[in-house]
Amino acid sequence: MLKKLLCILLFISVGVHSQNIITGVLSPKNDLVTRVILYQLKGAKQVYISNSKLENDLFKMEILQGSESGIYRLSFNSEVPGYVDFIFDQKDVSLKFDPLNILNTLEFLNSEENKTYANYLAETANVKQKLDSLQIAFFGLKDKKQDEITIDLYAKTLNIYSKIQGQYEDITEGKLVNHFIKSSRNYYASTLFSSPQKYLNSVKQHYFDFINFEDNVLKNSNLFSEKVIEYVFYLNVSEDYQVQNALYKNAINEVMQKLGENNEAKSAILTSLIYAFEEFENMNLVGFVIDNFYSNLPAAFKDETLIADMQSKIKLAIGNKAPEIVWNENGVQKKLSELNGSENYVLVFWSTTCSHCLNEIPKLYEFTNGNNAMHVVAVALEDNKTDFEQFAAKLTSWTNILGLKKWENEMAKEYKINATPTYFILDKDKRIVSKPEHFEDLKAFFEN
Repeated sequence: MLKKLLCILLFISVGVHSQNIITGVLSPKNDLVTRVILYQLKGAKQVYISNSKLENDLFKMEILQGSESGIYRLSFNSEVPGYVDFIFDQKDVSLKFDPLNILNTLEFLNSEENKTYANYLAETANVKQKLDSLQIAFFGLKDKKQDEITIDLYAKTLNIYSKIQGQYEDITEGKLVNHFIKSSRNYYASTLFSSPQKYLNSVKQHYFDFINFEDNVLKNSNLFSEKVIEYVFYLNVSEDYQVQNALYKNAINEVMQKLGENNEAKSAILTSLIYAFEEFENMNLVGFVIDNFYSNLPAAFKDETLIADMQSKIKLAIGNKAPEIVWNENGVQKKLSELNGSENYVLVFWSTTCSHCLNEIPKLYEFTNGNNAMHVVAVALEDNKTDFEQFAAKLTSWTNILGLKKWENEMAKEYKINATPTYFILDKDKRIVSKPEHFEDLKAFFEN
């Protein structure tokens, strides 16, 4: 290990002076990591900077001198999840970590700002956790003596937290890390709440007290987006779907009001929300964010490609009518919307050149054949019609449609098909009711 640390320090010393050097060592050795990739975080975006292959568990990358200060991210080849975020203040950064246990192993070998921030996060995390635990415990206490002990302990712990926070803010005054330390301060009431609802109301009321959305340093990070995602998704929760969506909308409205005319911050935060709701397959809220806020941004702050892509996906959201499909069958024009006679329709996009399809399509045929409650509309994405005709001749109870030009076929584009087989389950009115990933999921949907 000493040899590796000497090597990494040597990397730093021989760096070109017109550049800043980011160097690191993996400890312990990890054969899964073959490459480290460096990004700059700007709101919801990751801007690619550089990458490095691993040599003896060491990596080295350069950042042009004068590049923007802010938060940068190290991620790895696709086989390895996780990432390392660090502060770049136009100085060299050297670090070591275990990529499979980053949280407990990350250590900065230089960079006083990163060392200070890591120490601050570690110290305050313990105290914050204790304050939260005391508040939660207080809700269930029924003994007056225990109440008094808990209230006293809370007051002492809050005093410790205030001192730690104040000390770190003082010693980092004038440094880049000071912006992140100030924005990481949590509001805690001077006394404990007896009601969970009053406590939650207080947390929500003061959640953004220490966030300055006009701070240019914080704009060159993902802090705004992370704070808003946490506020929207974790402080506004209901088990009822309709109530949950109403809470989401209220929270987003509140955040947008706080941002005022700060279009740069709005753009980054709204983009993060759009992708977050898409990941949860809540296209209703994706549409809400786009229609009410993102589309209203000045042209310089919005991505029309993002809007078009998301609006296309909204059409495929559960509850919406499936986009129309038109085809010719024995010289007669047919439409998906005009099919009738079944309670459900299974729309499947497949291909004769897809090994997964050749495994699942026969199973699907066996499962659906003879069942009058469901009808299969099978769209085969092909480069030619020869193999399709051979297979379609065996799938006699289905509606078989040939989609030539494969991925470039208009039906494939309309339904955003990038893998086969892809399934959609429709009700009798051709509304999308489910999008199972595999045949077994589709089978379970009908059996349950």
